[in-house]
Amino acid sequence: MLTVNVLWARHGQNVANLTDTFSHRVFDGDLTGLGRRQARELGDRLAAYPHNPVDQLVCSPLRRARQTAEIVGLRLGLSVAMELDDLRELDVGALDGRNDAQAWAIYARVLAAWKAGDAGARFPDGEDCRELCARLRRALAAVVRKAGGATSLVVAHGANLRAALPGLTGDPDPGVDLPTGGVAVMRVDAGHLLDASVQLLSWPGTA
Repeated sequence: MLTVNVLWARHGQNVANLTDTFSHRVFDGDLTGLGRRQARELGDRLAAYPHNPVDQLVCSPLRRARQTAEIVGLRLGLSVAMELDDLRELDVGALDGRNDAQAWAIYARVLAAWKAGDAGARFPDGEDCRELCARLRRALAAVVRKAGGATSLVVAHGANLRAALPGLTGDPDPGVDLPTGGVAVMRVDAGHLLDASVQLLSWPGTA
């Protein structure tokens, strides 16, 4: 049985955060100056942990996550071991690349439906909650198996993990977003071939 801790960090601030643009595949912005500073600060915090607990670095393929991971990796003396497509931000389908009020209203309705228990509600031409949970579970299983029991740092996104938490862990929505540069901690059991059992240990901003 492979059961290890996985640290999940949200990337630093990027251009899409400033323009409120949905970014799954269509728009892929760079980190801002603040985002790069947040990445350096994240690396410093992790390096200050006793015995530097991170042995493997994994990221989403989106530029903001990759850039954050590379900055953190320089501080920790790690290169990116894997870049997993399953770690991408929410697949919002036809909303991707948009930042208008109508698109955000549709987005809010879908997330509200998921929170109310309707896991089959779907972004137009995008994913539903079951599909999101399945791909994040696959990604976490792959991370744990690649690490061989060592602690890993995943640099990815905030909205996808928060939206998937009830389905992944059975925990309620944490009520606050994962901040840019913030870290959640999970316990992942990847004992099954293509699946993983996930337990949330901590989420920034919650008691």
